[in-house]
Amino acid sequence: MAPDSGADEIARVARAFNKMAGDLAARDEALHTSDRLRRQMVADVSHELKTPLTSMRGYLETLSMPDVVISQEARGRYLDTIAHETRRLERIVEDLVDLGRLENGVVTLDCRYFATEQVFRHVVERHEREAKERDVELLLDVDSSADQLFADPDRLEQVIENLVANAFRHTPAGGVIQLHAVAGVNDARLSVTDSGSGIAPEHVPHIFDRFYKVDASRVAGAAGSGLGLSIAKAIVERHGGTMSVNSRPGRTEFVLVLPQDHGAVPIPHSTSANL
Repeated sequence: MAPDSGADEIARVARAFNKMAGDLAARDEALHTSDRLRRQMVADVSHELKTPLTSMRGYLETLSMPDVVISQEARGRYLDTIAHETRRLERIVEDLVDLGRLENGVVTLDCRYFATEQVFRHVVERHEREAKERDVELLLDVDSSADQLFADPDRLEQVIENLVANAFRHTPAGGVIQLHAVAGVNDARLSVTDSGSGIAPEHVPHIFDRFYKVDASRVAGAAGSGLGLSIAKAIVERHGGTMSVNSRPGRTEFVLVLPQDHGAVPIPHSTSANL
């Protein structure tokens, strides 16, 4: 750093030089961070794609060996596994494309007024059988202030669906999952709360990262692509909103805050009180 004390011309030039040096250092640090994150993302994506591909290749090689005798039962099992891994690979690729489009702002939202309870109910009905089988109570609570909200209902349902599916993975028998919505003057607050074991503090800052695994013992992609929470956050941010998580043992709450000031929401294409 150049000495910049004083009020003469040399001091002013020194302050300008120091400011420029500081800006360049900050820009260099940002580039290094961006490059590190890019490399990490490529490594994560490569790992997630390699896992199903390795499984598929192994079974296909076994099935194609002319000297290996395989029973019909085993052959069917191998083919089922290949089909399952193919679908899993498709989900990962589709979700990566979706996430990239959302983060680059090329996804067009169909924002309009819609019935909040109807969106919630679609998700609840989708999980009714699972809730009954696992003895988990699904509660729905829409405050009168949030009866009609302004957003893309299909994309918002995608977010809520992902959060509820995630809650089911961590809520034990006898637990509760609650969907709640309330609106203020300029925004609406939607939340999905579960009575599961909670998220350890060290994991919370990374919970929306691509492929981040809170439970390292859980098989990657076993219940999805590993991109669901990243996509959910990207959808909310595409609406001009924010998404956060608060967690402690016995209670985890994901919160969506969506602007209801139309100037802060992408241009709507239609208005309807129904989906």
